[in-house]
Amino acid sequence: MPKDREFQFKKAQIEKFLKAEYRRKFRTNARISVRKRQRFIDDVTRKISKKFGKDILCLVDFSKGGFVTLISPARTESTEKGKLYQSFSHSQVFYTSHCIERFSQRTETTENCILTLDAYMEDALLSFGEHQGYLTCPAGVFAYSLENDRLVVKTYINFEMLSPEQIKKFYGPGMIATLPEDFLAQNIKDSDFILADEFSHLTPKS
Repeated sequence: MPKDREFQFKKAQIEKFLKAEYRRKFRTNARISVRKRQRFIDDVTRKISKKFGKDILCLVDFSKGGFVTLISPARTESTEKGKLYQSFSHSQVFYTSHCIERFSQRTETTENCILTLDAYMEDALLSFGEHQGYLTCPAGVFAYSLENDRLVVKTYINFEMLSPEQIKKFYGPGMIATLPEDFLAQNIKDSDFILADEFSHLTPKS
């Protein structure tokens, strides 16, 4: 119940903020193009994320003059690790506030981070068990811990931050399908490294 009251209070604040932004940007009953809608959503999402948090999905109904619906994670919890945010689509997955902040910074995501994290997590969960404490997806690596029958995602490391040794560790032969396509060479001569020693016979002879 306290959480519901907190969200309702935040919801009222965001609605007031968004309506003011809407009135400042558009005339009453004006036709709003798709491009203008997209630009407005990007702008207010960035502002709302900075002002109220990155755990809110903001839906704007342009046919009703800026009416807004807000969706927040089903459950949040304060712990010694900070606040935990429950995933929208994976009921036993929780993201720490640190993870959300790092993910936002490292992917330059200003939209709802939990929605984007959930999309990445679809791939990452397939790698469970490959590396203790880590999950991999094409965009990077998640550090996690298992606590009380739930998976707590502690932080996110984007692919570009990984060293060649870490790439070999996390994206070995069993994980080749999770490598971003941009990092796969069509010709062995164009590759910087080979992921497994078993393929040494493919190395061009000098």
